[in-house]
Order: sequence, then structure tokens, then C-alpha cells
Amino acid sequence: MAAVAWIREIEYLRGFSALAVIAVHISMNFTLIPAVNLLALLNVFVYIAAHFAVPVFIFISGWVLAARYWGEYSGPVYYRRRARAVLPPYLLFTALYLLVPVEGAIRFAGVPALDAVASALFLGTAAYHLWFFAVIIQLYVLYPLIVRGYNVFDRAGAALFLLLALLFFQILWNVGAHAIGAFAGADWYTVLIRLFPSHLFYFVLGIHVARHTGRFRSVLRPLSPARVIAAAGAGALLVGGMWAATVLLSGGFSGATLGVFCVYRLLEPFYYVPVIAVLVLVAWRLEAGGILSAASRSFGEHSFGIYLIHPFVIAAAASLWFSLTGFSWADWLTYPVIFAAAVLVSYAVVRVLSGVPYAGWLVGGSRVRREPG
Repeated sequence: MAAVAWIREIEYLRGFSALAVIAVHISMNFTLIPAVNLLALLNVFVYIAAHFAVPVFIFISGWVLAARYWGEYSGPVYYRRRARAVLPPYLLFTALYLLVPVEGAIRFAGVPALDAVASALFLGTAAYHLWFFAVIIQLYVLYPLIVRGYNVFDRAGAALFLLLALLFFQILWNVGAHAIGAFAGADWYTVLIRLFPSHLFYFVLGIHVARHTGRFRSVLRPLSPARVIAAAGAGALLVGGMWAATVLLSGGFSGATLGVFCVYRLLEPFYYVPVIAVLVLVAWRLEAGGILSAASRSFGEHSFGIYLIHPFVIAAAASLWFSLTGFSWADWLTYPVIFAAAVLVSYAVVRVLSGVPYAGWLVGGSRVRREPG
């Protein structure tokens, strides 16, 4: 096993992705706005443009795992550490979200049926954000095989060919998932989009960057930040604008055709890759130090727990805000207020819990530095 060195970009990237996840899960409430107005269209755009969050998390996972587990390492030790890192939090929060759903008003749902428990465990359906665990657990299990396959191509000098092939394969898989879901039933899409090929390119891209971190930095450093930002911004305008136009013309998100979904799946990787580059450039700028740098680093270090609990905070903050003000998801002020509350309260709760024995282990916290994958 290779020596583990701290990769300075990682903490910042985790923090940026956690912020994007929160933005996605707040902006998705545009569906509760009764009319297709400017507020709804703006939130459609944010909802789509911020979807880089999970691909970046998976890219980070590939990067960190490959930095830690490279060459000779103990398979049993690897699987034990991965299971200890991800299974207890996943099982605990699956149980909590089954008992206390957070879609709409927070309520006690009672003891769930066995089929609901099975679906929640295997597909991450207990809450709208837990599907990520269904994907990442598969990638963790398959990592030893994936990295061996990558090594074969890398030793042959064909790693970039592998990445292009995986990009093409991932696009076909995700487009196919939508097509099969449209003709065979939505349940097929739910399963296929949670299988590891749906995000395999991002994971292997992270492995590639870990293997060639110096080259990655040397290639990215001379690039013009303005051009990289422009590329990412153009991608956001393209995918976000496409969905905003679809909602405007069809009168709602449900009016999107299969063609729109397929074009979106075709375009999204070409947007997410420049976003990764932008986030790394921002991380380098923050590395200069200061209050913002420290806050960003700390937020990233606690991002695992923030990811787990933020739906509780969003639902509670929304209920309190609506009861105190009479506002709803149809009001402009609701979105920045709930976003700020979700960011600050989620961070504060995880920061406190990270210092509590057992609770800190379940929500991440300082564990990130000892077990970075």
C-alpha cells in the first residue's frame, strides 16, 4: 500500500460539492410553485447546474482511494475499512429516514413494510439523497478489480483511451436507462441509474488523477482561469437553459420528453469535467490562507456528516420558516433563507457531533483525515 499524503485539493472539493448538494435539494422545490414563473425557472436552472455535486464526490472517492490503496495492499483490511466507514452511517440514516420522512413536512411514518426496507437498503430510497450510497458502495466493492483494469491500460500508455471509452460507455448506459425506463417502466430506470456503470467514468477519472497527480496539476496550472470558468459556465447555461426552456414550453418538469433526458445525459459529462477543473483552481486560490480558506476546509472536512443530515435540517427549517412568516416555496425569500439555514445548521450540528464519541464516527468529522477515502 502506498504512503498516504494529504491531497490539498480534496477538502475544498468536498465542501464545494456539499454546498451544491444542498442547493440541489432546496431548488428542487420549484415543483411546488403553482405557476411556471421566473422564480420556478431560476430554480430549475440551479437544480440542473448544481448536479455536478455527486459526480465530483465520486471523482474524489476514486482519487482518494487510489492514493491510499495502490500497489500491494491487504484486501481484507481494505474491505474492513470501507465497510466500517460507510455501512454504519448508511444503515443508521436509512432507518431514521424510513421512520421520519423528510419529503414535505417532517412526520413519524411508523414501522415500514419489508418491501420498503429492502428497497431502501438496496436502492437508497429511504430519502432523496441516499441513492448515492447505493452507487458508491458498489464502486468500493469493485475498486480492486477496477484499479487492476486501469493498471493494464496505464502500463500500456492507453489510460486516456480507457477514459474516453468509459465516457462513451457511461453516456450509452445512462441514455439507455432513460429509454428502458420510458418503455419498460420507471422501476427499471430507478435500478439502472443506481448501478455503478452510471458513474464509472468519474470514479476512474479520479483514479487516473491520483496516479498522475503531478501531471494533472502541471496541465491545469497554465490554463487561463477565465477560459476554464467560461467553459464551465457555458456548460451550465447549456444544460440548465435546456431544462428551463423545457419547463417553460411544456408547463412543468413532467412534460419533458425522452429526447430531452437523452440529450441531457449526453451533455452532462462535458459540463462536469470543466467544473472539476474550476473547483480545483478555486481550491488552489483558497490555499493561500485566510478566514475563508479555513472555513472552506472545515466545511469540507465535515461534508460527509453534512450530506447525511442536511435533509432533516432543510425540512425543519422550511417548516419553521413557513409557520413564522406565512411564506411558501413560491416566495423568493424562502430559497436563500433555507439555503443559509441548511448550510449553517448542518455544519454546526456535525461539528458538535464530530467531537462526541461514536456520534462523531457516524457523521464523519475529524475521521476524514485518518480515513480519507
